This record gives sequence, C-alpha cells and structure tokens, in this order.
Amino acid sequence: MKKALNEAEKKARVRDSKLEELINQAEVGLSADQQKTLLEILHKTTGDNYFIGKRKKKTDGVRFVQILMENYNYLSQIKYLSNAQKAFLLDLVPYVEFKTNILIERPEEDLEEVSENSASPSYLAKKLERDRSTVSLMMNDLMKKGILAVAESGMTTEDGRVCTSRTWFVNPNIMCCSARDDVDKATQRIFKRSLKNFKVEGSSKKHQLPIYLF
Repeated sequence: MKKALNEAEKKARVRDSKLEELINQAEVGLSADQQKTLLEILHKTTGDNYFIGKRKKKTDGVRFVQILMENYNYLSQIKYLSNAQKAFLLDLVPYVEFKTNILIERPEEDLEEVSENSASPSYLAKKLERDRSTVSLMMNDLMKKGILAVAESGMTTEDGRVCTSRTWFVNPNIMCCSARDDVDKATQRIFKRSLKNFKVEGSSKKHQLPIYLF
C-alpha cells in the first residue's frame, strides 16, 4: 500500500514538474509535442478530452468581396472599361454570392441573409434606382467584355411555351467572393476562356490579365 502511494506521489510530482515547465514555456510559445503533453496531462487530471483552438474574432465570418487590383488596374490602364462600367461593377458588390460569384437577391431587412433567387436586371435596376433598360444594356456590354456571364435554363409548358431563367455571374478574375483556391468549379468553367487574348475596341493588340485564378 505504502509502495503504491509513493509511486502515485512520484507520478504526481513528475506531472506537476511537466505542467510547471509548460506554463513557463507558454510565455514564449509551445511546440507541437509540448501542446500534446499538456493535453494529455489535462485528460489524465480531469478525465475530459481537450483540444487547443483559437477564440473566434469579431471579424470572423464578415462577408467581403475581393477586387483583384492588378487585373482591375490593368484594365483601367488600357481603358478596357468605361468609368460608368467600373462604377456599376462596384454597385454589384453587395449582390455577389460567396464561392459561386452569382449575382443574387438580398432581402431588404438583412443584407447578410442569403437568397436562393438570382438577381435579374429588373431587380438590380430597382435596388440601384436606375432605369431597367440602362442596367440591362450595361450588363450585356460587360458580358461581351468577359466581365459578366449568364447561364440560361429553361422549361417548356404543356401548351408549348418556352420559359427561360437567366443567372448572372461575375468573373472571379476581376472580383472574387471566395478564397482564391476555392472558386466554384462551374463558375471556373464559365469563365475559363474569358479575358484571354482580348482586345480593346479600336486596337488589334491582344492582352492578357496579369493574374488568373484558374
């Protein structure tokens, strides 16, 4: 019995010594092995399983859209986009969906809430307080330049009427709402050939963007 108590006390002293060493080391940072030892001590002491994690910051989860400045500046330098087109692109920022870069509707009461509905030119015209025909013309011009793209899906009613729905995308090589390595595969396919060997109106010179994400 006495031998068992002595052994237990010896293990406790070793554990306390390791713990004190880890506490002192924590001031300058723990190695991976030291972190593992600390977790083992906590488990043996309490019986619970622990892990080392990072406390969530207030800025975690904040929505943002990245503008690829090198590409944007290059298009500005070669005068590929008009001032009106550049301003319109910035107006689209709140409606770019995470990862897919689809233009979507945003509920008026909460811009953080995600809608399943893609944003149409009529919807954007209403939200931006612009004429519908002006917005539609702007979007079609940007589509011709490879900045926007549209995918169409359709169905035929029983009486033979063809109904179509259009989904608008923003080129992630200009404005991206995801990690650069996590752009949706379908979006990548849509813009795979966009803005490559493109020309500025009135010039025969071919251009390439400084950076391509895919």
